[in-house]
Amino acid sequence: MFFSSVILILNSCSNELDVLGDYEENAAVYGLLDPRDGVQLIKINKVFTNPNAKASDVAQISDSLFFDTLSPELVELETGRRIPLFRANILLKDSGFFINSPNYLYATTERVYANNPNNVNQLFNYRLEFKLPKTGKLISVTTNMVRNFNIQSPFNNALPFIPRTVNFIPNSNFQLRFSSPVNGKIFDAYFNFNYIEVNKLDTNVKEFKTIRWKILRSYRTASIKGGELISSITPGINFYNLLVEDIKANPTIFRRFAAASLEIYAGNLELDNYIQASTPSIGIVQKQTDYTNINNGGVGIFASRNTLFLDGITLADFTKNLIVFDEKYKYLGFVKD
Repeated sequence: MFFSSVILILNSCSNELDVLGDYEENAAVYGLLDPRDGVQLIKINKVFTNPNAKASDVAQISDSLFFDTLSPELVELETGRRIPLFRANILLKDSGFFINSPNYLYATTERVYANNPNNVNQLFNYRLEFKLPKTGKLISVTTNMVRNFNIQSPFNNALPFIPRTVNFIPNSNFQLRFSSPVNGKIFDAYFNFNYIEVNKLDTNVKEFKTIRWKILRSYRTASIKGGELISSITPGINFYNLLVEDIKANPTIFRRFAAASLEIYAGNLELDNYIQASTPSIGIVQKQTDYTNINNGGVGIFASRNTLFLDGITLADFTKNLIVFDEKYKYLGFVKD
């Protein structure tokens, strides 16, 4: 779940700890721009040291983690548009080594773009920049954007008038196929099987549930030029095995099919570099390489991804009938509307 790792970074302990040198004001930055998201979130924290206190104690003091005054901006390099980021207390962080409340992130609801809406041949690049409040030192970092893309199989989402239907055949393969977008380097994909559990005694009591099936994991293209065919072949029986593994028999409820969805995440080269540098080696010594693309002494990662999210997907009648009527699966309690 490599794209989720950046979200986890935003909500976990990612500050530099250094008790060996004198304190120098600096910043740790973690941000992942996505043109499909309605809100862009960037984490900017202090890099702190305190030789007179335990790091675990300092990590629980908000003043040690957050700048009092900071005015970060996103700069759209091709147009000069400047997007101010505002500090927001986003309570998404679990408790742990670092304080979880407050949890300040810098946010904007202004759109960022993969390519210029007025010129589809022009790709956008963005620079994050801000000055440290005490020293006035400029911290900056630039990322390109992953271009928008479509899929060709199991359906072509560029043809919206064609129903989105998928079929899982046990003795055949399920294929996901699409061409890589410009600036796309690393890819994950999920098929979300959604269903509703209904209480037999009171049909007004319902619970919506999802089984998230990873059908493409950390696929890397040869280049970031785009147009590289990506094809994931998965045995159809794996879908049914997943249902058996994740859904338990329950005689007090019956289950209904809900519209499914498909998610494809395309990360840029900077994100891939960070992921590879952060992955421990398989040797005896689990060495990790420090990686940052932040300029002027900052640490962290500023990168981009593009998300293709397709909902309203229905299962073919063959798949539904197999789940409802086949002896291997009928105990799951699904019914056809």
